[in-house]
This record gives sequence, C-alpha cells and structure tokens, in this order.
Amino acid sequence: MEIKVSDIKNDFQSAGLFESITGESAGFSRIAPVENCQKGDLVFLEKKEFLEAVVKSQPSVVVTTSELAGAVTEAMIPAVLVAKNVGLAHALLRQKYGDRNFREEAEWGKVHASAVVHPSVKLPASVIVHPGAVIGKNVQIGENTVIMANCVIEYDAKIGKDCVIYPGVYIGYECVVGDRVIIKPGSVIGSEGYGFAQDKEKKSHRIPQRGKVVLEDDVLVGASNCIDRASYGETRIGSGTKMDNLCHVAHNVTVGKDCLLTAGLVVAGSTKIGNRVIASGMTGILDHLVVGDDIILVHRAGVIASLKEPGVYAGLPAEPLVPYMKNIALQKKIPDMRKEIKELQKTVADLEKKIK
Repeated sequence: MEIKVSDIKNDFQSAGLFESITGESAGFSRIAPVENCQKGDLVFLEKKEFLEAVVKSQPSVVVTTSELAGAVTEAMIPAVLVAKNVGLAHALLRQKYGDRNFREEAEWGKVHASAVVHPSVKLPASVIVHPGAVIGKNVQIGENTVIMANCVIEYDAKIGKDCVIYPGVYIGYECVVGDRVIIKPGSVIGSEGYGFAQDKEKKSHRIPQRGKVVLEDDVLVGASNCIDRASYGETRIGSGTKMDNLCHVAHNVTVGKDCLLTAGLVVAGSTKIGNRVIASGMTGILDHLVVGDDIILVHRAGVIASLKEPGVYAGLPAEPLVPYMKNIALQKKIPDMRKEIKELQKTVADLEKKIK
C-alpha cells in the first residue's frame, strides 16, 4: 500500500516534527535503509557519508537535515522532508507506517479457543487474546490491548489500553500495567521478591512478599526481565522508561520517568532511581541507595554508595568519569612505574652503602 507524503504532513502537522515538506504528491510503499534503497522507498538521511548512496539509488522520499536538504533536492528526489530531529522522525514515522500490526496478525479472531479466561473478566471487544493465554479472576484489560500466546495474568491484575504483552509473559496478581506498555517475551512482572531471615543455625526462612509491581504509562520491558513485587507496598517503574533485555529489578525499587536501562542491569532492593537515568550494560546498584536525576552510569558501573549529583559515573566503585579515566590511564603505567621505583630503590641503597 502506497503512503503519500501528504499523509505524513496531515498526521504529524501538530507535532512540529518538520521544518519543511516538498513533494506532497509523492508516495512510498516501504521504509528502507539508506544502504539498500530504491525508487518507491522512504529513507532517513542524517549523515553526509550516506548522501552519495541516496543520490545514486533515487528513493522517492528522503527525510533529512537542513544541512543536507539542498543536495538532496538537487538530486531530483521527488519528496524532501526536512526534520528538526531526524532520529525522532525515524522513530515516529516507523511506528506509524512500518511497525508490526498485532491486530491484523491475529488470524484466529479475537479470543482463541485455547485461551482460558475467568468468567469474571469482561474483555473489551477490541482486545485480542492469543492461544494458550491464561487470564485470572477479576483481571481488567483496557481497549486495544493484545495478549499473545501462553501469557499468564493472575487474579486482580490491571492492564491498560493499547498494550502489547508478548508470548510467555507472566504478570502476577494485583500488579498494575499502564497504557501503551510493551512487555517482551519471557519477562516476569511481579515474581516474589527475595526476602529471608536466618536463624542461629543459618537456616533461611522465607518472608512472604505481598506487595505489587506498577508499570506506568509508555514503559517498555525487554525480553527475559524480572521485576520483583514489593515486600510491602510497590515496586514502581516510571512512565516512559525503557528497559533492555535481561534486567533484574528487586523488591521495593523505584525507577523514575524516561530512564534508559540497558542489558544486564541489576538493582538491589529498596533503591530509588531518579528521572532520565541512563545505565549502560552490566550496571550493578546495591540496595537502599539513591541514584539521582540525570545520572549516566557507564563502563560496568558498580554503585555502592548513593549518587545525587547529575553527571557521568563509571567503574567500581562508581566515580565521576574524568577521574575514572585518569585512573585508567595511570593503571597502564603501573608496570613502568614499578620498574622505575625498583631502580630508584637500588640507587638509594647503593648511595647509602657509599655514605656508610
């Protein structure tokens, strides 16, 4: 199906996404990478190094920067859209015109015959439930949400509208999922938190964890994540936060809004993470700490004490990036410094012998 540039203008006019649009009558049938595009495609051109490939391939629509727009227009491209932020335009246009359509993929109708839905559940007509899903007592699910194969949603859980719950997801009892939340395959929302008390013989006794997990609106949870329910109260992930694969968030953790948490993150219990925090791969954060707003954690940061000032932190124990990088540079010099110190010690020893 061909999409017209005029459709883009109408769909995104109020968003202020584009500085200018030419060639409204042109259309495209595919969103393609700049390295492999052709006539009939829409491409995103942000870097000058790909300009030659675009000119040679002649796609029908190019979304680009104001700096490159002139050269694209001179190449007789039918439609040129100048974006204020090409990366953001890429995300929004791809969501609108190039994303999966989960509703059309459901070839078996609204609720598959093999799904088990408790009689107390009133599913909106727009909800789709795939094969093998289990939906427990008094579960609430909002409009246009898709529950994919073999999901388990336990009693009294609440799921908002326009959500996509991928295959094999578990959502525990009384947990709350907001609107437009995406949970990728195999993730566990609301497993019991890790809480034990030991007796004098060092035998561990389980402390029941009866709180819940709350995922606010527009959260994305990657594949194979574990977010534990609270001991009491709630574990909460703030709106707009995006979690990569293989992350673990322990009981009673609070994560703020619009965070980016990448693969391998582990957060221990009762820690509070602020807004707009970025954690790179393999970050570890100990329990009962505070990580403030606008903090970036890199180089497998190990947070063992609270961090409250915005900035970039790295290493174990996590420290500001500049001294961390200086320390890394110095570590490479240690073998030479050790050799020099030994030579100095020998020289001093020889001088002492002469003096005596």
